[in-house]
Amino acid sequence: MIAKAHLGTLLAFALPVQAEVDFASQVRPVLNSHCTACHGGVKEAGEVSFIYRDKALGKGKSGKQIIVPGDPAASEAMVRVLSTDPDEVMPKPEHGPRLADGEIATLRQWIKEGAKWGEHWSFVAPEKHTAPAVKDTAWPRNDIDRFLLARMEREGLKPSKEADKAALLRRVSLDLTGLPPSIAELDAYLADNSPDAYNKQVTRLLASPRFGERWASVWMDLARYADSEGLGLDSRRDVWKYRDWLIGAFNRDEPYDQFTIEQLAGDLLPNATLDQRIATTFHRLTQANNEGGTDDEEFRVVATMDRVATTWEVWQGVTMGCVQCHSHPYDPIRHDEYYRFMAYFNQAVDNDVPENHPVLRVPLDNARYAEAGSLQDKIGRLEEQIHERRNSVASHSAWVNPTGMTGSSQRAKLEMVKHDGVEEFRTIGNVAAGAVHTLDIPKPVELRKLTAFRVEIRPVDEAKAIHTPEWGAMIRKFELQLVGADGKATTVPLAEVIADEAHPEFDPNLSIKGSNRGWGQYTKIFQPRHAIVTLKEPLEIPAGATLRVILNHATDSAGGAYPLIAKRGRIALTDDPEWTKPDAEVEAMKKELSDARKTLAAIPSTTTPVMRDLPTDLARQTREFIRGNWIDKGQVIDKPGTPAIFPPMPEGKTPDRLAMAQWIASPRNPLTARVAVNRFWLELFGTGIVPTPEDFGSAGEKPTHPELLDTLAVRFETDMKWSIKTLLRELVSTAAYRQDATISPEMAEKDAGNRLLARGPRQRLTGEMARDNALAVAGLIANRDGGPPTNPPLPAGVWKPFDSGDKWMTPAEGDPGRYSRSVYVYWKRSIPYPTLATFDAPTREMCSKRRILSNTPLQALAVLNDPAFEECAKGLARQMKYKADGDVDTRLSLGYRTATSRAITPDRLAELRTLFQKLEKDYAANPKLMEGMAGTPDGAAYTVVASVLLNLDEALIR
Repeated sequence: MIAKAHLGTLLAFALPVQAEVDFASQVRPVLNSHCTACHGGVKEAGEVSFIYRDKALGKGKSGKQIIVPGDPAASEAMVRVLSTDPDEVMPKPEHGPRLADGEIATLRQWIKEGAKWGEHWSFVAPEKHTAPAVKDTAWPRNDIDRFLLARMEREGLKPSKEADKAALLRRVSLDLTGLPPSIAELDAYLADNSPDAYNKQVTRLLASPRFGERWASVWMDLARYADSEGLGLDSRRDVWKYRDWLIGAFNRDEPYDQFTIEQLAGDLLPNATLDQRIATTFHRLTQANNEGGTDDEEFRVVATMDRVATTWEVWQGVTMGCVQCHSHPYDPIRHDEYYRFMAYFNQAVDNDVPENHPVLRVPLDNARYAEAGSLQDKIGRLEEQIHERRNSVASHSAWVNPTGMTGSSQRAKLEMVKHDGVEEFRTIGNVAAGAVHTLDIPKPVELRKLTAFRVEIRPVDEAKAIHTPEWGAMIRKFELQLVGADGKATTVPLAEVIADEAHPEFDPNLSIKGSNRGWGQYTKIFQPRHAIVTLKEPLEIPAGATLRVILNHATDSAGGAYPLIAKRGRIALTDDPEWTKPDAEVEAMKKELSDARKTLAAIPSTTTPVMRDLPTDLARQTREFIRGNWIDKGQVIDKPGTPAIFPPMPEGKTPDRLAMAQWIASPRNPLTARVAVNRFWLELFGTGIVPTPEDFGSAGEKPTHPELLDTLAVRFETDMKWSIKTLLRELVSTAAYRQDATISPEMAEKDAGNRLLARGPRQRLTGEMARDNALAVAGLIANRDGGPPTNPPLPAGVWKPFDSGDKWMTPAEGDPGRYSRSVYVYWKRSIPYPTLATFDAPTREMCSKRRILSNTPLQALAVLNDPAFEECAKGLARQMKYKADGDVDTRLSLGYRTATSRAITPDRLAELRTLFQKLEKDYAANPKLMEGMAGTPDGAAYTVVASVLLNLDEALIR
């Protein structure tokens, strides 16, 4: 330990720091670099943490005050960083080097100034800034340019000249629509010398239906969109209606705040439309595992946690996955706050079943959405009304719990147990699928007649099941018999099965007819559930007679591994005449309901999984998981909530998913607009203003232009009214975006990554763009407006592992479905379409915040050899051979311009001419070489040249 006398001397020699120290920008980075690994959100060695103010200014395990505002010498933190004793110094020698003198000086001055705490910049509401003055007043086209130019001037950089018109049109066309400009579009733009020629092109591109397809592909990475489940068998899953909704949302420029709310909670909006319910498929794109032997509750929890992590990553740019196990390592988000937020998603109905429940019927024809939505609203309303009427009768009925009940079971063993004064049946030991419980009930003295009976299924361990549910039960068929004193059994006709919820996934009345999917808990049960079975007529119970209730369970089980058998249950009886009395109003509603269902079923439709929450009275309990282990539960979460570091939820709001979605989309949220602006900036310029779009927290990189980011965030919310098209228009209209992309040696030395934007963006095409570009220049691309996923050509053998259960049916050559844009290609998580994967597309098993684009030999090999690109080469060859008038040079020039959007240079033309002439000569001499390419030597030569053109660097950049 350093003596106090020596401490003062050491502090006196610390490097002076003149300006007041800012905690967020100067102190927090020092703590994160040197301290929080041991004294952060994961570990709190010595009961010391520098993540939270109250802990940093408190006392450690030693009893000494860690930081004493205004007194560095009394602060144990300063004593430790200045110590020369290897047992006392912090950080310890084995954990890292001693703090630099400048870092020590910063900490000392900060403490001396009162240890003012400040939050990381991203957790503070953005403010609009006035654009700075610049020396070069001629270059900026708007305020964005002024912010950028001011930084360039400080760094001794000058902006580049404007890109030539052809290069600029190619860039903006690919950026806004994902497609290159056609020759006609290039010619029209080059011929337009009006001052607003470029703006007219931007307007045209923003209005194109192809705009939504381009930007949907970006969002689909975030949404982890795939047409398959991902885990286990990775089976097909119909979710393409969400993809179509997404394209439409971008095309109609849906405001980003509404776009957010609809995806997170569109089902909870008042009078939710069909489109708004489809939008919630966003959070049904989590992976599922329907392989035999898996635990549905485990994968339900995994999906719920995925929704938490994805929501924070997509809209807040904050990593939350680690907080499920412990407090955030760097940011002030506590472990329990993770579970408060998880509670918003923990009431979702879905539970990892093969049927993907809940699903929504969606018409194939978008024009019938309003009709189907109206029918679904009517069905839901009628179900609620009927359920309320039945609940009312149930609440007024006198229910008798029988005594003296006996029972037996086929494929299981039963015993009768009295619990809280009520007789229950319980299974002993193992059970098997298809078990049949037979329960004999002596005539209760209280009843002369029977009008209904109630079957209640209970978890075996209710206290545990409420947070870790058990396997449920499915009743294939309810039967009731009257057994006379002579032992003769007579079947009693049943009328109706009434579930304890208004909108059960399966029709409970199927359990009267006999069905594996009738009434029950499929597949997990976490609290007592019941169904009421009514009789067609009141049943007289003679003296000495016995009632026999038969519970015939489903013969198939969850994933083929877990029998869904009632292991514990109760029977209650009633003679309330209301159950068998004709009710004209209810019958009228049931007929209306039946008619509405039939009308809806007649509309040609598909289904898509959507979000829906459990009724309040059937809500799950949410608990904190100890160290993130879903089977090791801790304290009960009393109500959902958001981390305290953020502005609180408005008072009086029902704490549900809708309130959470509105909180995220609120201008009061400091991150939503910043993260959105940064993401669109990243797509256009190649690097975000915050270079780590996946991490806006204190472990992420600082923004290169913080005032610009905040100003754009505020303007996106206010001036632009959350309009994505308005934001993109402004960004692509900047002088910075319109610059030439050539890099000079000086730029390469000062700003190799082009973060200061002294030159225009130059990016590799994404996988979707690479394929779509090839289709477009080949004249093959078939534009469409939505529809089921397509199966374009695949290299031989790629799909062989999936031949048995997941067919890849490629349309024949000439079929438009073969040439649809890549946004429509069937996306299988376990084996993404090879072209897209080769060009850096993620598997979409999880949310992907950005693609790191590469340039690899595999990409060149794919363009040269992939059967889909080979077909595109033939198409481009036909363009050269048949759509150009003139000599070979003219045809080669057309091919080059079509593929690259630029005029060919003499040296390029000479190279292509030499290649073409050699190929034509070789094919003429040996016709076998051109088999499968063309019928003539020149056609085959053009095909090979086209393949070369498609593989040129200038054809694969934007």
